[in-house]
Amino acid sequence: MGRPASAPTASGLFTPPSIPQPITSGPVPVTPGPVPVTPGPAPQADMDGWAFPESARVPAANRPAPAFAAAPVMRRMTTGLSRPVSKVRVAMGVIVLVILIISGSIIGIAYFNKETKPTQQTVVAVPTPNSAPQYLDPFNDNTYGWNLESEPGKYSAQIGGGNLTLEDDSHKLLWEQLPGQRSFSDFTLYVDATLTKGDPQNGYGVYIRGSANANSDLATYYRFELYGDGAYGIYKGIISDNGQTGYTKLVDYTPSTAVNKAGKVNHIRITAQGSSLSFTVNGYQLQTLNDTSYAKGTIAFFVSNTTDAKPGAQAQFSEFGVYKPGA
Repeated sequence: MGRPASAPTASGLFTPPSIPQPITSGPVPVTPGPVPVTPGPAPQADMDGWAFPESARVPAANRPAPAFAAAPVMRRMTTGLSRPVSKVRVAMGVIVLVILIISGSIIGIAYFNKETKPTQQTVVAVPTPNSAPQYLDPFNDNTYGWNLESEPGKYSAQIGGGNLTLEDDSHKLLWEQLPGQRSFSDFTLYVDATLTKGDPQNGYGVYIRGSANANSDLATYYRFELYGDGAYGIYKGIISDNGQTGYTKLVDYTPSTAVNKAGKVNHIRITAQGSSLSFTVNGYQLQTLNDTSYAKGTIAFFVSNTTDAKPGAQAQFSEFGVYKPGA
């Protein structure tokens, strides 16, 4: 993360690519779960993975912009008629033309709104945890020993006032793992998250079931990412046959009316039980996936200052707790 490379830390920093490409080292089995979500506009490019330096950097999701189909080419035609046309016919032609233009405009607007409107999600009840937490931190102080190493003008991590605040100012992704390299298998995680600074292209969110390799403290994982423009994505960290560390998309960049935009809090609930992964935001279940790749691992929070945004992205996390599944 830009910190000394001699000793891996519980945090990470890397530079997201501007036009990512996917890793194609082998099949990545992902079976959609019982709650399908119709994706929003298709992005322009796929994600990719790449090799990392010795500083234990890992990739972050770089949200591609939605792409819209090009408008059809309109052709002008000449009739070749030479005979005079009466004024009545001219007037009638003008009236018909106006009616056609108005009708076409209405149909076009309706179609555009239908195609680009974010998918409405189904609201589900979010219960209050009814069991003792496996891990709980109110973020009033650094009692648990989070890594708060910071470099002014580049990145920072702070705890206080009920918030964990992460900021990156140099177009990188900054993550912060739970102290003590704690590992969780089956659980329900609650956290409130807000993008408090930066352009809406920036991302923030949660890693679950993360694990390290020789190159990175977070080489394999599931990453749930929200964006400041009201979208989300779900990504999986992978290692290719030649040892290259990267990630693949489980759910591509997807606009959603359930996700609050920058400056507003999002109440996140993630349940991992066996191969089932469920992601809920503000009481709306966005996705349930089945993936057998990773059964346990660490938890981390992150903020991503994407390359297509201005320097500076800040996210705050609060009301954090980990409970037994379904709590």
